[in-house]
Amino acid sequence: MNWKHIWIGAAVAAVVLWLFDLGNLILTQRIMVSEPNLLWGELMAISGSLVLPSLVTGFLLSWLYALARPRLGPGPGTALLTGTIGFAFANPQFFSLSIWTSYPTAAFTQLATFWLKFAAATYLAGWQYIEKAP
Repeated sequence: MNWKHIWIGAAVAAVVLWLFDLGNLILTQRIMVSEPNLLWGELMAISGSLVLPSLVTGFLLSWLYALARPRLGPGPGTALLTGTIGFAFANPQFFSLSIWTSYPTAAFTQLATFWLKFAAATYLAGWQYIEKAP
């Protein structure tokens, strides 16, 4: 395993995850609240608390891709599969029937957005990963 490239991929994935979370925070604040009450500085302070979880998740996604790559081969298919697995483990609430019966449209929108976030992060992390020459 090339740990240097795993960490580079983790950093890239963390940036992607953080940007998705920041965009979700801004959209939620601007669209769902009739009068947005958080200023830009407060939004940035809140988004600062998302850096560490994004880095940890980015590392796990990059590492999962590095583990799966020798068995499944390099490429976007492996990245999307490992991103989907990472999504499933990070978001078990989407496998509950109650969320789908209560708010199906909102659940599908969140499901699609969160899956896209994990797939994009893993794809870009995998793009950074190159194994060491033997």
